[in-house]
Amino acid sequence: MPMRSRIKRFISLSVTGLIVLAILGYAYLKAETLMAGPQIAVESPKSGLTTQESLVRVQGIATNAKETRINGRAMFIDTNGRFDEQLLLMEGYNIIELTAKDAQGREAKETVALVYRK
Repeated sequence: MPMRSRIKRFISLSVTGLIVLAILGYAYLKAETLMAGPQIAVESPKSGLTTQESLVRVQGIATNAKETRINGRAMFIDTNGRFDEQLLLMEGYNIIELTAKDAQGREAKETVALVYRK
């Protein structure tokens, strides 16, 4: 086999190997987020807050979620996974429970405790 033919074959195999490696790396990164399951993060309000306002705005982000709920009712998220909901607090101690479920049925929960005083 002439030298030129060996070099072409080596370059061809190297390029093919790099392409396969890039595809596998990309697939791993995409699959990793799916394997992690749903995640939910509340940005505001912070748990333990005492407020004098009866209407509170709950904001945050839910990732890898097929279904999201706030205190048992459906909560809508935008295409980036962000949510922005308003809740009416009762006087005293209030617990806000947020849940996110993925297509495999895995669930993530986040709880925020607030105190409303007039």
